[in-house]
Amino acid sequence: MRAHFDLDPKLIYLNSGTHSVCPRPVQDALTRYQKSFDRNPTLELFKTWGRLWEIQKELSSFFGADPHDLFLRPNVTAALNVFMLGIPLPARSEILTTDLEYGAIVNLCRFRAEQDGLSLRTIHLPTSLEETRKLTPAELAERIVSSLKPETSLLLLSHVMTANGMVMPLEAIARETRRRGILLVVDGAHGPGSVRLDFSKLQDVDFYGGNLHKWMMGPKGTSFGWIAPRNRERLRLTQAGWTNYEVPAPFQAFGEGRLATAQLLMSACHDWAPFLAIHDTLEFWRAQGPERIMKRLGELRQKAEDLFTAELRWPCLSPSHPDLKGPLISFYPPDNLAKLGYELMFRLEREHGLQVATPPVQGRTTLRLSPAIYNTEDELVHAAGILGRMTEG
Repeated sequence: MRAHFDLDPKLIYLNSGTHSVCPRPVQDALTRYQKSFDRNPTLELFKTWGRLWEIQKELSSFFGADPHDLFLRPNVTAALNVFMLGIPLPARSEILTTDLEYGAIVNLCRFRAEQDGLSLRTIHLPTSLEETRKLTPAELAERIVSSLKPETSLLLLSHVMTANGMVMPLEAIARETRRRGILLVVDGAHGPGSVRLDFSKLQDVDFYGGNLHKWMMGPKGTSFGWIAPRNRERLRLTQAGWTNYEVPAPFQAFGEGRLATAQLLMSACHDWAPFLAIHDTLEFWRAQGPERIMKRLGELRQKAEDLFTAELRWPCLSPSHPDLKGPLISFYPPDNLAKLGYELMFRLEREHGLQVATPPVQGRTTLRLSPAIYNTEDELVHAAGILGRMTEG
């Protein structure tokens, strides 16, 4: 599969958890759509709305959803803003989240809580070697469910934790939140493309935001939100534009006449090439096979775990249970490297041609690897060698 990508031969790119490299057919499509648009930007803009609806239908079919329940956005943060700021919450209730969530989304929870005078509470999730080695999906679900309180009105949870790749048992948790009347909002930044995502099996979830520019290897700046149909009428719009009220003629090709669908359309001027290239992204997935892609991700992730734990002996903060393993894997580097913080990431790229991530997790520097299908086992071996020499030096 590596042959489908244009890669820098001087760089080992192991940070697909931030942005993946696009396959060549997707890159070519982006250029083609941009050039086509500029031949007659006025006409192409008017044609865009119908084309976006076809893209939305194709994407929905890929993930087992109704296209009227989806909407497109440039990133998960933008998608989550639509729901987090638009859904009514009871006065004096609480928003609940965990200490492994992405910082921007934690700030979104904090913003909503401060805006409406709500409380914000954080659940501690395990990252120590002793706890993560023994953790099971049932125990993880119970840890979350047992933290719910009568005053909890909304639980925000990642599908795959950006901190350590832990896959959350969403179905089990969602059954309990829906039974208790608690909204479950899922940050799916790392979900699409790394785990099997089928919204027909996630009907107890209330909202899901998913990126396409990470594990789906889609164009940068492509994402979507999914709203459970029962919540659509409750959602307050937080932005206004062409399609808030009557839908003008140019936009009627989008949404098959449903106002609620058109209201979530990005109806202003934009570079639409990345969204049109979602079609080419899905074509790549169909050609390569989702099962084959995800199997390869699992193989690379396991190779990284084996190398770093056996040869470097770095403590791993990612879970070991197979049903909890996502494509990212994180380690605690030794003190001489941990003290560098983010500078470790820049130094590895600058001095060794190795791109990883070094995010802080629960107050400690980590080194996160997120290999994708364009990586090789030899690259992981080379990365371990670089880090081993730095540890000794």
